[in-house]
Amino acid sequence: MTDYIKELTEKQKAAMPEFAQKWINIGLTTGETDWDTFDKNMPICYEKAGIPYPPRVVRVSSPLVGSLAAAVAEGIWKKRRVSGVGAVRGAVRDAVRGAVGGAVGGAVGGAVGGVVDGAVETAVQIAKQSGVSISWHFWLGGQFWIGGWWWGAVASVAFFMDVCKLKLAKDIVERAMAYRKVCESVNYIWPNRDFIMVCARPTIIEKDDQGRLHSLTDMAIKYSDGWGLYFIHGVRFDDVNIWRAIADGSITAAQVFAIANMEQRRVAYEVMDKSKMATLDGLEIIHEIVDDGHGYPMRIVQFKLPEVQAPFRYLNCHCPSGGREYYLETQQTECWKAKAESFGLPADVEWLAEY
Repeated sequence: MTDYIKELTEKQKAAMPEFAQKWINIGLTTGETDWDTFDKNMPICYEKAGIPYPPRVVRVSSPLVGSLAAAVAEGIWKKRRVSGVGAVRGAVRDAVRGAVGGAVGGAVGGAVGGVVDGAVETAVQIAKQSGVSISWHFWLGGQFWIGGWWWGAVASVAFFMDVCKLKLAKDIVERAMAYRKVCESVNYIWPNRDFIMVCARPTIIEKDDQGRLHSLTDMAIKYSDGWGLYFIHGVRFDDVNIWRAIADGSITAAQVFAIANMEQRRVAYEVMDKSKMATLDGLEIIHEIVDDGHGYPMRIVQFKLPEVQAPFRYLNCHCPSGGREYYLETQQTECWKAKAESFGLPADVEWLAEY
């Protein structure tokens, strides 16, 4: 054990990759939620902060439910403290009477201890009809916030404690370990003085080979209640119809380039069958070679969009070994120069053989 670290030893540095992967795996854990560990350690966090532990701990199935319900519940508690229990109970009951039951309403009801009678249809309805102020709500990321240097820097602190054997005061160790266990056990957390909402782990997290959220078959991240988010190579799609058209290959080249969001348009183009480029209206051939030496044509093509000043320009070529067709973005106006550029070679390179 040591109480001072000026620099890491070579052994400690060598331990970093394995330790980092361990915590990456923790951060991406799916499936069963460790409620027991959370219930044991969250009270310690409150105790160390000098705040009485709330009597109401509400488990929710997804961040959507938690974020909306926590915001509504906190708004109700604020109004309750100002106006009194009776006034709030009546106002909120009137606002939600007859609303469709659901997870959000149940979570709000659990958090405010019977103040709400029934389910909350939407936060907007509550705000308009009961006068409850709904604001952006404070939350902790649980397993998703174990990296970085903010909010406890869980993985970094664990490295110094577990690998470097840094000796710290007993109180600091207890604080660090309690928060660490909380983050290891659950997903998002909405802590308050009056209640705590805590979210179950996701059931699915799908990634591409670069570690970005990605799926062409379903939501890339999904929770037990069916809520989740669609991603393609790290880019989120809120419009499921656009995501589905990209994922199943039914999207046309014209539809790809009509996508307003630049990042969504980029990944849609990456996934799209490039042979669809030939169907674009206004596609112009500005340079062409009949035979690239392997029996395939090679062309520079471009087209313009009304709202974009510069043309989209591509080298249309084929792989000599398998015949696969490509459209490679370029700024060149001659085929051979564009091909050389695509390989990172000088424009005047001489092509002797290609495989």
